[in-house]
Amino acid sequence: MRRITRREFLVAAGGGTVGLAAFLAASGRSPLALLEPVDVADPLAAYPDRGWESVYRDQYRYDRSFTFVCSPNDTHSCRLRAFVRNGVVMRTAQAYDVSRYADLDGNTATAAWHPRGCAKGYQVHRRVYGPFRLKYPLIRKGWREWADDGFPALTHELRSKYRFDDRGGDELVRASWDEAHRYMAKALVAIARTYSGDEGRARLEAEGYPAEMLDAMGGAGTRTLKFRGGMGLLGVIGKYGMYRFANMMALLDADLRGVGPDEARGGRLWSNYTWHGDQAPGMPFVHGLQAADVDFNDLRFSKLTIQIGKNLVENKMADSHFFIEAMERGGTIVTITPEYSPPATKADYWIPIRPGTDAALFLGITRLMIDRGQYDAEFVRRFTDLPLLIREDTGRRLRADEVFAGYQQGLRDDGPSFAMQGLTREQYERLGDFVVWDERSRSPRPLTRDDVGDHVADAGLSPALDWTGPIRLVDGREIEATTTWSAYRVNLEDYDLDSVVEMTGSPRELIVRLADDIARIRPASAHIGEGVNHWFHATLANRAIHLPFMLTGNIGQPGAGVYTWAGNYKSALFQGHPDSGPGFKGWIAEDPFEPNLDEAASGADVKAHLYGYGEEPAYWNHGDRPLIVDTPKFGRKVFTGSTHMPTPTKALWFTNVNLLNNAKHHYEMIRNVNPKIDLIATTDIEMTSSVEYADIALPATSWMESQTHEITASCSNPFLQVWGRAKDGIEPLYEAHDDARILADQAKALGDELDDSRLADYWKFILEGKEDVYIQRLLDASITTKGYRLDDILAGKYGEPGAALMLFRTYPRIPFWEQVTESLPFFTDTGRLNSYCDIPEALEYGENFIVHREGPEATPYLPNVIVSSNPLIRPEDYGIPPDAMDADERTVRNVRLPWSAVKATNNPLWDAGYDLYCLTPKTRHRVHSSWSTSDWSLLWDSNFADPYRADPRSPWVGEHQLHIHPDTARELGIDDGDYVYVDANPADRPYVGWKPDDPFYRVARFMLRAKFNPSYPRGIVMTKHGPFQATERSVKAHESRADGRALSEGTGYQANLRYGSQQSVTRDWSMPMHQTDNLFHKAKDATGFVFGYENDNHALNTVPKETLVKVTRAEPGGLGGQGRWKPGTTGMSPGGESDVMRRYLSGSLGPRSRR
Repeated sequence: MRRITRREFLVAAGGGTVGLAAFLAASGRSPLALLEPVDVADPLAAYPDRGWESVYRDQYRYDRSFTFVCSPNDTHSCRLRAFVRNGVVMRTAQAYDVSRYADLDGNTATAAWHPRGCAKGYQVHRRVYGPFRLKYPLIRKGWREWADDGFPALTHELRSKYRFDDRGGDELVRASWDEAHRYMAKALVAIARTYSGDEGRARLEAEGYPAEMLDAMGGAGTRTLKFRGGMGLLGVIGKYGMYRFANMMALLDADLRGVGPDEARGGRLWSNYTWHGDQAPGMPFVHGLQAADVDFNDLRFSKLTIQIGKNLVENKMADSHFFIEAMERGGTIVTITPEYSPPATKADYWIPIRPGTDAALFLGITRLMIDRGQYDAEFVRRFTDLPLLIREDTGRRLRADEVFAGYQQGLRDDGPSFAMQGLTREQYERLGDFVVWDERSRSPRPLTRDDVGDHVADAGLSPALDWTGPIRLVDGREIEATTTWSAYRVNLEDYDLDSVVEMTGSPRELIVRLADDIARIRPASAHIGEGVNHWFHATLANRAIHLPFMLTGNIGQPGAGVYTWAGNYKSALFQGHPDSGPGFKGWIAEDPFEPNLDEAASGADVKAHLYGYGEEPAYWNHGDRPLIVDTPKFGRKVFTGSTHMPTPTKALWFTNVNLLNNAKHHYEMIRNVNPKIDLIATTDIEMTSSVEYADIALPATSWMESQTHEITASCSNPFLQVWGRAKDGIEPLYEAHDDARILADQAKALGDELDDSRLADYWKFILEGKEDVYIQRLLDASITTKGYRLDDILAGKYGEPGAALMLFRTYPRIPFWEQVTESLPFFTDTGRLNSYCDIPEALEYGENFIVHREGPEATPYLPNVIVSSNPLIRPEDYGIPPDAMDADERTVRNVRLPWSAVKATNNPLWDAGYDLYCLTPKTRHRVHSSWSTSDWSLLWDSNFADPYRADPRSPWVGEHQLHIHPDTARELGIDDGDYVYVDANPADRPYVGWKPDDPFYRVARFMLRAKFNPSYPRGIVMTKHGPFQATERSVKAHESRADGRALSEGTGYQANLRYGSQQSVTRDWSMPMHQTDNLFHKAKDATGFVFGYENDNHALNTVPKETLVKVTRAEPGGLGGQGRWKPGTTGMSPGGESDVMRRYLSGSLGPRSRR
């Protein structure tokens, strides 16, 4: 049969299906004939030229590759491989090398860690080569004029003249590196001099700073200089090096005031994760550690995994496969979140909960377990404080010296408290010993903090759990005492199942089921996220979550425990110890008056002396003030402990953090706080709002470009990693310098200004290109790395060149394994897991027992009320009336009421229409605000992504969005895709003193798209945090550019929002229980203990979710503001489903629907 020619086929096909069928019929052929193969003898010879295919064949060709650590502050620190062609990184890929990592003893990591990497690492090169890189140093024009005029003391008029109150409208001018360093050096000298001594104090008094802040300066102007190495563990030498620079300010103080080392003071070291709100602030109260976080691969061993306000699916992307593996192994998965979240879709059951009520839920679970006898009594006796006696008259724990005449403290010098944990005699005198009721002797018996685990029986003790009765004191008085267990039985009476269901909104049957599962399934673990930690009363929630695990002994075992997953704040990984040296502090706090300049010296030979002092950025974020309230009952009262006390902020230098974008109510900072700061300097790799509002901006290299070696570790894996040097990466772009070099060059410039060579000596080995000396010293001085030689690590002796394992007791690392296995004390005052807190502040604030408190703002009930009828909770209300609505008054007011009374109260703000909870979780495509400059991230992150920007109202290729339940939206007259305004308490947001006709209010008022999302309950809205805020320049561009893009003229800053940001609706909340002077806990990175403040440990945890909002329609969602957003009208989107879509979702659409 004759073959059909191509021409014949095309002519017939031109007549459509009917014409083609007719042609085939006339030819006597079946349509199936078209499926016959074409008979070509030599396809390659017949095919046209294929040279164009080389584009595809060569797309993965590379000249060389190298590994680096992608360390963007998401806890993972993944080693990736970059592929280079013509000197440019074309792509990155996972290295799959972890299974080769080893330690000194030959232990190796498991291959189960693979794969390691995420979409952020996949696109990191797009940030490196992107259009938003900070290319060269910048100095603000007005600030430079101030410097050139000799740094005159700044009056209100001069601050306006030099545009300190208009940084957002001033010009940033290119400078050389020499100029930038020289101007910064002169400024640091001038500012420290201006605020030193009596004259400096008088200036600050005139500006209204309280005396307590000035007293904390000790006369040193250097105490007004603030430094922050953002997420410093991400690069210990360059990022944490900022704190070394702060410590060096003691030399500046000595030069200016003429004092010696005994009086010299350095700058203030700003913390990281407490301010971000990601720390679990209740953990030091329970076990004494900064935080407990286990290696991620331990998730595989949990038979019960409970995620509480935690999204292990989205926010731990590099290691989320362990969560999936727990499912594959048959583990039970429980998710507790207000919304039907991604992990809820994978859970065996999901417990919805009213935001901020997690403490009530776990108190209810604890009561159920105790009432049903679902607890391990021996573990409770041996490892918790529940057998310890409490005085009913004072609420204090009963001390042994109050009961036993002539009592001699019982801790032995060779016991673990002194010999292993570093307790001092002075601290022991302050703590004392404790008392239990002994069941055998039927009498009170003393108990030390070493008497835990097996040592309870060794001491001949059999502590009673349930006992209440009289105790005669050595002074002859008789008091009533009770075990903590018995006291908790009373405390939990308020948390019966009916009440807990009402408080939380959680289903009754699921509360009971979780209590039974925790009692029945072992090992069990809980993972606490910022969905808990970002609330005002996170301390109570953290403490409450521990209770069921204390009852069941799910602590210190593989697969068991209560953990948090914040970022890489763990300087504790480089732990100082008597057997190694000062550890981490040997780097950041080497004594600048006695630096060790011997290149061959061990880290153990470094003298550490911290002349600087920590400080929480939260105080800057609180109007640059501590928490001081004028109370009706006591007058002026200071709630900020002396160990926490901030000093005035007059110079601020930070690196590796978009500080302004991360600040709560940051428009308040721009308008009312930052104008009083004399120098704001930032080191960054790209243009941010922090740069736009800075006086000096310095361009840094990315991880790929590092010219010096860097070292890091992580709080969620055991990997010790080093990377850097040009031969292992790419040359720096533009004029970018490494963080370490920037710091060292700045120190040298400051030394030149002072004619003091000691400042350059302090950075000697970096200035000489020998930073490896400092890294080796860090390894030597840390008990977790002692024995490693850097050269061996770089040579690949322990696997991949640049990698090794941290020297942990177990792999995976299990917090408190030693305590439970070897009967060692926990790091608390009692040496036990604490359910009770008897420090004076806890007693005064009504938080000696774990209770549920409503938030100071985000509640329909009386703000900050304590839900309790426990007579041993006796809080002070300071005479502040219940209807007081000042934010600080709500913060400190303590009113105790039973739930029956609480639910009859109201919140005036709620009644005024601010009745929507606003959740601000992380997005999987950003890290805080990092990656907000990546077009890929924005396209992935939004339902309104459009690379072509068909609607010119879009600020760039993506839009931020507010997730809202369709019913809530429709009640407010909002369609899917509309632009909406989100407003919070008008008393102080978006900034204090706003007025509707103020042009800055237009910049600051939060506007974004609304997206229907039924997974969020009615009354709750959500917007992910981290988008780049609108600035004065970006708004001007958005409103004046023909294309509407929010791209700042002059700086190239790209906003992700048209107006405002999620921080428009947040504010700083200075939680009193985060500011105590008496909490006893382990020192963060040393073998020892502290009372009170330590940054990133016991410190203010800011709480951005503590807000209520009102949502109103701003503009229609259709193109150009005309009509509705089209995707919302298709019938295929959530909340607007057509009949066909509803049938599809119900499974009743299609050929199988009849079965």
